[in-house]
Amino acid sequence: MNSCNQPSATPAQVPAAALPYFNLNGFIADQIKQLQTAHVSVEKTVITESGSPETKVLPQVNWTQELETFTQADINKPALQAAYTITKAATPDGQTKTTYRKRPGYRDAPIEYLEVSISSGQQVKQITGRFREDNYLVSSAKDFSLTCDLVNSQNRVVTYQVSGTQKTVFFDSLHYRVQGKVQ
Repeated sequence: MNSCNQPSATPAQVPAAALPYFNLNGFIADQIKQLQTAHVSVEKTVITESGSPETKVLPQVNWTQELETFTQADINKPALQAAYTITKAATPDGQTKTTYRKRPGYRDAPIEYLEVSISSGQQVKQITGRFREDNYLVSSAKDFSLTCDLVNSQNRVVTYQVSGTQKTVFFDSLHYRVQGKVQ
């Protein structure tokens, strides 16, 4: 039993061995700390179907907000413990790609799949996935990805992308793509 005075475990504090799937929230929380400590900027490009691409360099970034799509892709919720199949495959470049794919019948699982590529040195190299939500008011799909590389001897996010479509009952579809390149 927890008392009111004891802090509850945050996703980054939950032991990885206790989680059924990749600890995406813990990984993103660590990345946010690294990015905030390094005081890096981001070159961000936003593209919609109705306009031309708009690119800006943002010297101050709220990384928690910027990487929110990835924290929303957490599949380690108690209700989802059996919702995903897990397949692992070796890639020609020596990485291990683990794919978590939603099993049929899990309507409350909004993440269709999550793929995590890990280097032979046990460093995350790439994360990709797809979020889908369909209800009476909204139909949306979002593809997301990020890549990591060694920067100053630390494995860190170097690029990320979110693209998708959102359709509401009352409005036309919105197609968008957001790309970020950490500088």
